[in-house]
Amino acid sequence: MPFAKVQLAQLPSFVPIYESALILNDLITAALLFGQFAITRSRAMLALASGYLFTAATAVGHLLSFPGLFASGGLLGAGPQSTAWIYMFWHTGFPLFVIAYAVLKSREEREPGRFPVHTLTRQTALATVGAVLGASIACVLLATVGDHLLPTIMAANRYTRTMGIVAGGTWCFCVAALVALWRSRPHLTLDVWLMVVLCVWICDVALSAVFNGGRYDLGFYAGRMFGLLGASFVLLLLLIENTVLHSRLAAARAELKRLAAGHVGDGER
Repeated sequence: MPFAKVQLAQLPSFVPIYESALILNDLITAALLFGQFAITRSRAMLALASGYLFTAATAVGHLLSFPGLFASGGLLGAGPQSTAWIYMFWHTGFPLFVIAYAVLKSREEREPGRFPVHTLTRQTALATVGAVLGASIACVLLATVGDHLLPTIMAANRYTRTMGIVAGGTWCFCVAALVALWRSRPHLTLDVWLMVVLCVWICDVALSAVFNGGRYDLGFYAGRMFGLLGASFVLLLLLIENTVLHSRLAAARAELKRLAAGHVGDGER
C-alpha cells in the first residue's frame, strides 16, 4: 500500500459525520438482530447482536475522545493515546463476538437438545446488553483514565512502531474470526455476508492502522470508508429479509381472505 501514507488535508468534520453514520447503522443492526433473537432464542444470534451493540457503544467513546472535535484534547479525560487505543479495542472486540457467534452456531446445529431455548428469556437479553455496555465502558475507561498503563502507540498525529504490533494483533483476530466463520458450516446467508464484512474489516484495519502513518493520511480516510461500507452490509441484508417476510405475509393474508370468501360463497349456495 505505497499510497496509504500520503498526507491529506485535515478534515476534523469527517470524523463526526463518519462515526455518527456508523453508530446509527450499528445500533439499527443490533436492534434487528436482537429482534431475531427474540424469535429464534438462538445464543449465536444473541452473541452477534451483542457484537454490533459493542461496536456502536465503543464508537461513541472513540468519537467523544477524538482530539480537536469537542475539546482540544478530547472529552472523557482522554490522553494522547486514548483515541487510538479505543479504536483498537473496538476493532478487536467485534471479531471476538463473531468468533463466539460461529462457535455457538456450530454447537447449536450439532447438539440442538443441549441448548434449550426456554432458558433464554428477556432477562437474559437485558443482562447481556448490560454486560456488553459494561465491557465497552471498561475499554473506554482503560484507554482514557488508564492510558498511562498502555504502551505508547501515538506521537502527536503519527503512529509509533508499537502501533504496528498492536494493529497486527487486531488484524490476526479479524482473520481468526473469518476462519471460524468459514468452518461453521453449513453457511447461512447471514454468514456469507458476515464473511464479506470481515474481509472489509481487515481492509479497514490495514489501511487505518497497519500500512498508513497516522491521522489524516490517505489510509486514515480510505480505511474508515471501508469500515462504514462493511458495517452497512448486514443491515442491508436484514432490511431486505424483513421486506421479503412482509411481502410473504401480505400474500398469505390475501390468500386467506380469498379462501374465506370462497367458503362464504359456498355456504350461501
